[in-house]
Amino acid sequence: MKTRHTTDRREPAKGRRFAWSRLPDPDRGRTHWRLFRRSETTRRIIPAIVEAKHTDSRSQIAEGLRRARWELRNDVDAIDLLNLGVTP
Repeated sequence: MKTRHTTDRREPAKGRRFAWSRLPDPDRGRTHWRLFRRSETTRRIIPAIVEAKHTDSRSQIAEGLRRARWELRNDVDAIDLLNLGVTP
């Protein structure tokens, strides 16, 4: 089984509204994914961190990343609505 999704480092893309990076930690047998989202009304970048063991399946990792992305989207949307003067 390929384990690139847990062992290769990936830097985040620059200038995108949504970006992510992967930081393996072989000493602890874990990988950290950092998700970034830029708000529309400000230049503020909000990070979210997901941690997974190298023994976790791809579906378990994907579920954690999806959940973190949804939470990140909701947080940024709430900030954008607040800055626009619209309360959710």
